[in-house]
Amino acid sequence: MPSNQQKLLFLAIIIALALFSRFAYPTFFGSRQPITDNPATDGRSVPYFAMQSVEASTSTAAEPSATPVAVRPRALMGTANFTATGDASPPVIADHETLIADLDSGSIIYGSHIDERWPLASVTKLMTASIVLDHFTLNQPITVTPAAVAADPTATLLQAGDVYTVSDLLHALLLPSSNVAAEAFAGAYGREQFLALMNARAAAWGMVHTHYDDPSGLSPGNRTTAGDLLLLAQKIYADYPQILAITRTPQVTIKELNSGRLVPVKSINDFAGRPDFIGGKTGFTDEADGNLLSIFSYKNHPVLFVVLGTADNERFSETLKLLQWFEGNFK
Repeated sequence: MPSNQQKLLFLAIIIALALFSRFAYPTFFGSRQPITDNPATDGRSVPYFAMQSVEASTSTAAEPSATPVAVRPRALMGTANFTATGDASPPVIADHETLIADLDSGSIIYGSHIDERWPLASVTKLMTASIVLDHFTLNQPITVTPAAVAADPTATLLQAGDVYTVSDLLHALLLPSSNVAAEAFAGAYGREQFLALMNARAAAWGMVHTHYDDPSGLSPGNRTTAGDLLLLAQKIYADYPQILAITRTPQVTIKELNSGRLVPVKSINDFAGRPDFIGGKTGFTDEADGNLLSIFSYKNHPVLFVVLGTADNERFSETLKLLQWFEGNFK
């Protein structure tokens, strides 16, 4: 029968071995960094591919470092709809987060920092529009209130007292990205209740890193990740095609119901009207810089492109770089 001293010695050895294993092999226990509201600005171009490389070892991959790593697309196994054929390195994109995904399967083809939270800006309005379609009828009149106008007093498209149908106001929301339209919808439903619906829907869709403080995206408290935007884009594409149909429209005319005045409404999205553009949403605030979510058709399949935190006048050109690289290296 071992003595008490022997038992204590044995227990001390077990604890020491456990502590040694924990610190000697940290990757076994997981070392992924938590989501942060203040992501670092260095190392933005560190890419990773979600699919495992056919040339890679089967050992556990290390976490991305702050040093840019070049990954050749021919190392991809591809996705359910696309096979990698090229060998060009992905383009260097001057933004904070980048994502390319096969929207049908949800497979990530290319990404950079996609799990870091970033201000949404007006990409918020995709969720806003989905709530509107579920809780209003298209012919329902909505009055633009002074409170709605106060959210963006420099805007001139919509005036206090104007009345528009939900359908027309959705075009104002999504084409020129009217913040006043967003607040008009929220106010007509009950602003706090409307925001609660937006956040509840984000949670229901698995967007666990997303939060909405307002319906327009003006608040820096509206935050998400590129990975969450993939989930949003999948749901919008599958369940709300009307939203994408509006966002790919270059220009429409809406009617103010009190006066009968016809108001031209033009898209601020450079891709609107392109034959291969399925739809998407722009976003810009001082905190977010330029954001852009775009869905393109390639080989009859929808492909998602997300850039967050790029210069406002470069978000379209940066997206085109990604699109051209993708089309040149996948079939």
